[in-house]
Amino acid sequence: MERLPSETESVWDLFKQAGKQISHYLIWFLCFALGLGLVLLLHENLEVLLFLRVNPWHLRAYKLWSIVVLGIAFIVCIFLIEGYLRRSRNEGRLFSAILKVLSIELTLIAVSAVTLYLKNLRDFLLFF
Repeated sequence: MERLPSETESVWDLFKQAGKQISHYLIWFLCFALGLGLVLLLHENLEVLLFLRVNPWHLRAYKLWSIVVLGIAFIVCIFLIEGYLRRSRNEGRLFSAILKVLSIELTLIAVSAVTLYLKNLRDFLLFF
């Protein structure tokens, strides 16, 4: 729980505290945007995987359900990230938490993007 300002705190301390809170929410919004991009990339990867393995009549149902499942997982992860960033801010280690969360998200995005790129490159090379 956040503590109330006392008489010994200066205005500068209050501005620092507000700045930390604003930066926390800006980083959380950045994580939200990156996570949404990751969900879209994972959906594309899943669509390619399902197209290769699933009966074409079932493909549409699997694609639609994958959006629901990935969306639920996205919402849960965003709430977990927000709680982790809030706890880290209160403990005074916000910067290390930001680096950890963003590195995990960017690694997952890179792996997913490289997978799609290699699939498209393979399709391009097989065309010729």
